[in-house]
Amino acid sequence: MAKTLNQFCQDAIAKFEENPIDALFCYIQCNKQLMKDYLDVVAESRDLRNVNSGIAKALAVHYGTKSRGDRDYEPNSTLIQSYSLLEEVNQ
Repeated sequence: MAKTLNQFCQDAIAKFEENPIDALFCYIQCNKQLMKDYLDVVAESRDLRNVNSGIAKALAVHYGTKSRGDRDYEPNSTLIQSYSLLEEVNQ
């Protein structure tokens, strides 16, 4: 039986929220201008790891999250090899 629109939306949003770092990198690689800007930043810094880490940290700060301490080594984005799983910061 096919999912309802509401079920699909809930599932898609939950999947996005489980992997926001991977989702952001997927968005970057699919957006021509962001991809160009990303490549320019990487070329300027000459440090891919630092750029990717900075993007992930900025996302975590934006959403008030932090690394859980474990990683996913099967991202959908081709820009990264792994990413930290996030959890909310206790306030």
